Amino acid sequence: MDDIRAIRRYQVGDRIYVQAQRIWLLLAAFVSGPTRKPDDPITLTYGDVAEAMGYDRRAGQTLWRQLGIVGNYCVHNKLPALNSIVVNRISGDPGDEVVLSPGNENPKDEWKAVFKTNWLEFGVPTTGTLRKVWESMPVSARGGA
Repeated sequence: MDDIRAIRRYQVGDRIYVQAQRIWLLLAAFVSGPTRKPDDPITLTYGDVAEAMGYDRRAGQTLWRQLGIVGNYCVHNKLPALNSIVVNRISGDPGDEVVLSPGNENPKDEWKAVFKTNWLEFGVPTTGTLRKVWESMPVSARGGA
């Protein structure tokens, strides 16, 4: 068993695409819980996501790039955009940078589709795959000018 790699722990300061993988796990677990109902989707705030990752709640405002990677990966795979269930605490709406499925401009419809999907049927995207998604995104979506 010496050739089996030790389990990796997520850390503060992980690369954007590693944080995106962590967010995928968090969101997939959240929407797959036994008490979740497709007709009554529940959202998480950006602060909730940050806190679940071990960050200060205020760090939630910095997670839009990581959430964009998750959303773009979902849309690329013809899945509802898992990132859409993360919303602003005050408005209850996703941020301006939210990724939605093509032709869908209503986050609430996207939320219902997210909750109707059995996320446990899908493997967790690798950090290498999420890095490719990140690198394929337009510079403006990655925080550049």
